[in-house]
Amino acid sequence: MALTGKWSLFEAKNGEAYFTAIKSPDEYKEKLRKVNEAAKADPNAYIEELKVNKAAGTIQRCVYFQGEKRKDSGEVKLGSELDGHAGDGRPAKVKLSLDSDTKLTRTENGDGFSTVTTFEVAGDVLTLTAVGNGVTFVSKLKRVG
Repeated sequence: MALTGKWSLFEAKNGEAYFTAIKSPDEYKEKLRKVNEAAKADPNAYIEELKVNKAAGTIQRCVYFQGEKRKDSGEVKLGSELDGHAGDGRPAKVKLSLDSDTKLTRTENGDGFSTVTTFEVAGDVLTLTAVGNGVTFVSKLKRVG
């Protein structure tokens, strides 16, 4: 499964406009600024780990910042809408769909925002493209494990 692995952030574009458009809390936007600054200085500062279990129909996502695990989704069922949280912590209806061995789609709907994020692998690069309230944010991560 091409999506499974550890990924290091190396590029992020239009994040400020995107998170403003979806009305993310200011404290979350400040955290993202710090992540981007750290990732520019150290390619291992921000790591995402994805574990796709196709047989069980689940995915698990862990986020590490400066070596410390900051988020762990636990195993999440693919294909079902769940009560959960948006990336910035706000309550949302969340649905994850495995479109292929190289593409995952996450849909979030909450109070005042609606987003669709695709995670797509091409070679050793994972591209996340998030679209919310008419604004697009793109980040790229390189496989590190």
